[in-house]
Amino acid sequence: MAAHKNLWNSLTCRVTTVAILICSISAPGWSQRADGGKRELDVQTINLYVGSEFAPVTGLDPSDPAFGLKLLTGVATIYGRIAFSNFPVRADALAQQVARRLPDLIALQEVTLIRRQSPGDFVRGGSVPAETVEADYLAILMTALERNGAHYAVVSIAEHTDVEVPLATSPTTFDDLRLTDRDVILMRTDLPPGHLRVTNPLGGNFAASVPLPIGIDILRGWCSVDVQVRGRWFRFINAHLEEELPSFLPDIQTYQAAEILSGPANTSLPVVLAGDFNSDAYGNYGPHPYPLLVGPGGFTDAWSVARRGVLGLTWGHDQFLADPSVAHIFRLDYVLYRGSIFEAEDAVTLDPMIGSAPPLWYSDHAGVAVKLAIQ
Repeated sequence: MAAHKNLWNSLTCRVTTVAILICSISAPGWSQRADGGKRELDVQTINLYVGSEFAPVTGLDPSDPAFGLKLLTGVATIYGRIAFSNFPVRADALAQQVARRLPDLIALQEVTLIRRQSPGDFVRGGSVPAETVEADYLAILMTALERNGAHYAVVSIAEHTDVEVPLATSPTTFDDLRLTDRDVILMRTDLPPGHLRVTNPLGGNFAASVPLPIGIDILRGWCSVDVQVRGRWFRFINAHLEEELPSFLPDIQTYQAAEILSGPANTSLPVVLAGDFNSDAYGNYGPHPYPLLVGPGGFTDAWSVARRGVLGLTWGHDQFLADPSVAHIFRLDYVLYRGSIFEAEDAVTLDPMIGSAPPLWYSDHAGVAVKLAIQ
């Protein structure tokens, strides 16, 4: 969803892209190896999952006489599902996984920020944005990481879709609910300084976006940071591509993959590219971005090198995170690299069951952790 306040049947999108200005943050994420001076880098990517699909709203027709009622019903449905998904519980379970492995860099997608205005002014045609924070997935996760002994800092962040919609609180009263989607890169900070430095944080929205019938655009994007270790530089990019669209619509996700290649990946630096690409590595969903990235894009898939012959599926749990019989069916999340300094040593998917009652997993995606050697 993406919209700014206007009329009931005329929603527009307000988007803000944020790049944190960091001159240099130091923290070691590297270990010296005996075989020729190689160093190891642990990276991880995980889509946090907002907690609901958005179909109850994204498919609405503004010309429908019942559009207003359906919008209210759809928003209430989505809001209830997000609350049911219990992100604080999921965040703590994820933080425990991170604390066990302590990756050096983490790429996060769907790092949701939910804000509320009570009473709202949307239904009266107002334009005051909701600012009271109701749920900040980034703050919740950072607190959970610290509580579990994992110390990280945000080193790059980008905002994408920013939508505000009415939420009925009674038959005649309404709050405004605002949801902002973000991508974030975290870096480990608790080891002696001097080995790992970051600079040049960047972030942006893809020019290719999905226009919806209700007059809003779904925006995806990326963020990045340049990393130095003992004189060696590379760029770390975190990306989230659009879902596969029906065949009669433009192939937006492939356009977005091309934008990565012509944008943040268009550098002389070696590159590590991680994220949720919504493109199955085996061609069963969104079949075009993956071969573009590993073909003309010049990237190597760390999973295909380190775990050759192992499927490594990362997406497919039900949206309620409630059915243990629903297994992953696609490999949409991966870590790619480009540059002769890198060598993939190991890769694992992280998808433990976290309880006996929903939420059964910390996301509808599995996390992917990769260990890279660097020459």
